[in-house]
Amino acid sequence: MKGKGKNYRRMHRDIDRFLEEFLFYSMSKLSSIVRYNTRTTIRKQNVLEHSGAVALIGMVFSDYFNQKGIRNDTEKVIRMALIHDADEVVTGDIPHDAKYSQGQLSEEFRASLGKLADSSLEFMLTMLENEKMHDSYWELLKEERNKSTLEAQIVKMADTADAIIYSRGEENIGNKALSDIHKKELVKIHKMADAIFEKYLKG
Repeated sequence: MKGKGKNYRRMHRDIDRFLEEFLFYSMSKLSSIVRYNTRTTIRKQNVLEHSGAVALIGMVFSDYFNQKGIRNDTEKVIRMALIHDADEVVTGDIPHDAKYSQGQLSEEFRASLGKLADSSLEFMLTMLENEKMHDSYWELLKEERNKSTLEAQIVKMADTADAIIYSRGEENIGNKALSDIHKKELVKIHKMADAIFEKYLKG
């Protein structure tokens, strides 16, 4: 019984540390970072809300593709979606136009952002003080960045879908400032779905 009590105390300390450090830090930061910060919006969306939305959308898309015979790991999709924007605790939400504008300056900017994202993620994950969890989350984040796996591609689809849903919601309450996002992202998500079907659907 003494050994069992010691294990419980250690577990309680671990849980307390997760709550006080990694979870408190990441959730408080992500919930305070406003997306679409260079656009006129009525209902604000923060990064934590966005991550939850991408996880829900990703689950639906993952289940749909599985039903169609395109086998993928739904749990991995959800886990990847929940942490896909974790680096924004430091970088904030960088506007799409700034990240993807053309030219040498933009390429250098994206390279610098990548280094900043790596250092901020390492800072966050070190708070866990748990090597296995640290390495597991890093692998998910790298996979999501590279977009090389089906699960990562589903997360990208879900990320795009949330932009469609959010911009459509803004249109419904009278804000036309995001209508261009709605139209462009709808075309983009159809192309993503087509690419997944062409690559992974058997027969």
